[in-house]
Amino acid sequence: MTAEQKQTDESGTDSHLFRRRLARPVAVAAVLALVVGGGLTALGAGPAGLLAAPEEPETAVTGVSGNVTVKYDTASGVTEEFVTRPVDPELTGAGWAFVDRSALPPALTNASGDPDAGVVPVGEMALVGSVEAVTRPVGNATITVVVPSGVDVDPGRKSQFISEFISPYALGPDGADVTLVAVPDGLPHRGAMYGNGTGYVTESAFWDGTVGSVWMHEFVHGRQSFSLSGEMEWFREASAEYLSYRMLQEQYGNVTNDDLLERLAAEPTYPESVLASESTWAGGNVPYTRGVRLLYRIDAAIRAETDGERTLVDVFRQINERDERLTLAAFARTVGAYTGDEGGWIRSAVTEPGPIDGYLDIDERVFENGKRS
Repeated sequence: MTAEQKQTDESGTDSHLFRRRLARPVAVAAVLALVVGGGLTALGAGPAGLLAAPEEPETAVTGVSGNVTVKYDTASGVTEEFVTRPVDPELTGAGWAFVDRSALPPALTNASGDPDAGVVPVGEMALVGSVEAVTRPVGNATITVVVPSGVDVDPGRKSQFISEFISPYALGPDGADVTLVAVPDGLPHRGAMYGNGTGYVTESAFWDGTVGSVWMHEFVHGRQSFSLSGEMEWFREASAEYLSYRMLQEQYGNVTNDDLLERLAAEPTYPESVLASESTWAGGNVPYTRGVRLLYRIDAAIRAETDGERTLVDVFRQINERDERLTLAAFARTVGAYTGDEGGWIRSAVTEPGPIDGYLDIDERVFENGKRS
């Protein structure tokens, strides 16, 4: 199946898919309307309890700067409103806006995280207004994809791909639910994940056409329940990047191990940077490149020594299950339990500069066993 076919394939009959639109007040609150720059944009009019669309023509939000007034129903059925400071026009749309989270009144703060109430926290901001959300199981967790009304992203497809490609891998303890919000390209990164398990993605495509997926990368971030010592901070981004590459390679026929190697070959090597010392990093991409090269080598060593029965995912899961900060020594011991050595080469690769090119000498057949569980 081509990438285009994969992107356009629908599965609306999946019994594990839960699709919902903001349609009525819930127990806590429901956002009813936004007033941006003096013009009203109604949200999801129709069912009893919602404000009807105004008599005058609605004002488009996108491209209009000005204060945002949010009207909402409280749990007692009273309609109230609050006004925020001016909002970036790129972060507003037909019936929704990203506002400062600190500006939310208590009723909406209490509703944060409930797409049905029209309030989804995203870092220091909150998406309020008309959204569509789809939730699916991903192994022992769930993924909820939230899309503001009118944004050209199908939450059903995005959640389906994440569920299909990541469910075969046990990443950690039960009950770790992740929410990803599709947003226009008005936020500073391609994607970001916050400590509450909610993040955003600005990429409309699931697959970047080579070996990457920001959607999968951010989901893996959402399953990182571990804390890291300073010398292991590189592991946060490196593990999300490498595992998203490897999962896509193992689960999606259009991505091969050669594609992964080609991606790494095209990235800077940063030989002067030391993974354990962020002050030496020649730019923020060091974990994504130097760190990923090391994890490729570590994953290959684990697979080779266990005849493919164990992978880096097993190490990731063990780290997630421990209630302790991960140090370099603990990381090397965890890997060594599978590779049968003391991990001195891992400590050297993390604490010393120089090229990390050992992955180039690996027999690629260790990655030819197909899907993993």
